[in-house]
Amino acid sequence: MAPDWNKLGASFADSSSVLIVDVDCTADGERTCQRMGVRGYPTIKYFMSGDKKGKDYQQGRDFNSLKQFADRTLNKPTCDAASKKGCAKNEVAFIEKHEGKSADEIKAVFAEKADELKAVKAERAEAERAMKAKTKEWKKKEAALNKAQNILKQMEKNAA
Repeated sequence: MAPDWNKLGASFADSSSVLIVDVDCTADGERTCQRMGVRGYPTIKYFMSGDKKGKDYQQGRDFNSLKQFADRTLNKPTCDAASKKGCAKNEVAFIEKHEGKSADEIKAVFAEKADELKAVKAERAEAERAMKAKTKEWKKKEAALNKAQNILKQMEKNAA
């Protein structure tokens, strides 16, 4: 697999959105591999923007399969704040809103966005917990209603 992996790395060498790397889990990369949950070799993981854990790649191990997956899944244009290349309209508007600010002002906006993100994640987690509790409650009600229907069917049969 190494020749195809190296060929894949070469094909994305100039990419701003795809980075092909390998880690030797038997040497200096052992801690990284443990942290990422690598148990067998070769293991291929891919990471989308903002994903710290990564996902296991479960498709073909030949160059064409790897390349197709990378092109389809990973090779997405990224927004370059300096040139605005690859940026969506809302990203350009955001950049223009904050252009000309000092490094300290940008750090303050970054901290504000980090706090907002933390709040949204907490709100989402709470909503997911509430939904899980409601789902459990609904399943309990469904089970009770199914049991009631079964009992009523038996009683109807006996009454006839």
